[in-house]
Amino acid sequence: MRIGLDLSVIQTPHRMRGVGAVAINFVKNLSDEQKKEHTFVLFLYKKNQEKALSILDLHGLKYEVQTLKTISKTKLKLPGKLKHINGLINAVRDRTSIRQGDPRITDLTMVDSFLQFEQTRPLPRDNRVKKALILYDLIPYVLESDYLWTYRTARRNQLKRRAAFKKALERHQYAFKNKRIPKQADRLIAISEHTKKDFVRYMGLDESKIDVVHLGVDAPSKQTELKRPSFNQYVRNSWGYSPRPVDLTDKPFLLFVGGVDPRRKLVDLVAAFNNLKAQGYDIRLVLVGDSMQGAETIPVIHTRKYICQSSYLNDISFLGFVTETEKDWLYNNALAFVFPSVYEGFGLPVLEAMNYGTHVITYDNSSIREVAGNIPQYAQGWEGIRSEVMKLFNENVSQKQSLYQAAAQNHLKQFSWQKTVDKIIQLLN
Repeated sequence: MRIGLDLSVIQTPHRMRGVGAVAINFVKNLSDEQKKEHTFVLFLYKKNQEKALSILDLHGLKYEVQTLKTISKTKLKLPGKLKHINGLINAVRDRTSIRQGDPRITDLTMVDSFLQFEQTRPLPRDNRVKKALILYDLIPYVLESDYLWTYRTARRNQLKRRAAFKKALERHQYAFKNKRIPKQADRLIAISEHTKKDFVRYMGLDESKIDVVHLGVDAPSKQTELKRPSFNQYVRNSWGYSPRPVDLTDKPFLLFVGGVDPRRKLVDLVAAFNNLKAQGYDIRLVLVGDSMQGAETIPVIHTRKYICQSSYLNDISFLGFVTETEKDWLYNNALAFVFPSVYEGFGLPVLEAMNYGTHVITYDNSSIREVAGNIPQYAQGWEGIRSEVMKLFNENVSQKQSLYQAAAQNHLKQFSWQKTVDKIIQLLN
């Protein structure tokens, strides 16, 4: 079988997110038998094509590359309020492409099946080819007050009528995409039962058309003793923030890895940390992610303000992006990985931390318990986080560590990228 894969997601900011991880790990975890049995057609943009291919594990893969057409947005130079015509034209073009099919791909005669990794990307219009689409979540729609406002919510937040109407149109456009595009697919692949239920409930999709395929988790470092890397944290100076060496072995630390997002309640984590410090617990908070390059670089305004006002800001280490080796060491040495998220389509960071045997403190909602089971410690609000951290200090952690690791590894046996790939290939067949 000849399978088409739209891998353009790894040429966009999606590469650093869950969508990119799924695309990269799909190619990486194809079995030798699957590589022999199938030929893969990789759809990529011409720009940075070689760089994109270098990210992928193409060893032993029978493949060819098809170049996607580049569709640029309309940018007419118009005076005053006429500039808004650009947005209107682009919105009409988006809707047209959703109805008529992905304008970047006009010929699918070279493939038997086609897999789209990005849920809001229109599928090619060719009824002779079986098409599958991966569904991740509806976070911007479900968490309306934090993301895509209705007209009423926008007005309640003091927006003028025109701005509120624009917000409502953005929400409508998002819903239009997530209703119409899945209906173009022959099979839909949801990454969790919770995601499947959300698409049925909010977008009115046929649940019999949706298969649930859980994602996998990468194996941790095989080294028994990891050499401690040299870490740099971002420190404020007269020029902004610059990296300075930091010693992370001087005290226990709580770890957060991920993006700054309204659904991830970093304020709760920092509030728990502040309270623990005030009670005399000598700990550090370590924040890792592309947005974690200093307190004032955090994009969510209320989160940024809250962290900047912390009395213990000097014990919060902003590491920014870290290498895989550095991440291995952080997971292996953290007192706990704290993930205060109120909504996840799957919850991959929780599984990743469990895979290292790191104690996990998280919130019980959406898909997290479906994926993580009873392995993490489930908290509610900053007081719950504080309580669970205090337990780790007061209990004999080393005695429980081996039992925790054994339970986590036993649970994680059901989550492997190989199983994910096998199920998707089966559906494409």
